[in-house]
Amino acid sequence: MKEYSSTRDQLTNQSFRGLFKNNFDLANQAIRLARFYIKSGHEVSLTKLLNEIKRNPGEQYLKDLQKMEEEDEDSHPEN
Repeated sequence: MKEYSSTRDQLTNQSFRGLFKNNFDLANQAIRLARFYIKSGHEVSLTKLLNEIKRNPGEQYLKDLQKMEEEDEDSHPEN
């Protein structure tokens, strides 16, 4: 229950105001970031996603993560 209350505080926090044009863009960014983490085998929580989005709200951040993942896969091919 503790994570829920801290997540609720973050969602009602004004810190997301102005990062995205609307709440749908914020939700879509969170979904894309969560999919990336899950596909990469990382654990993900709503709190982690929101903190990551606050630090790096731009869509370019997700593209950079995906590019680094691809480069890592290319440099370590599985046999």
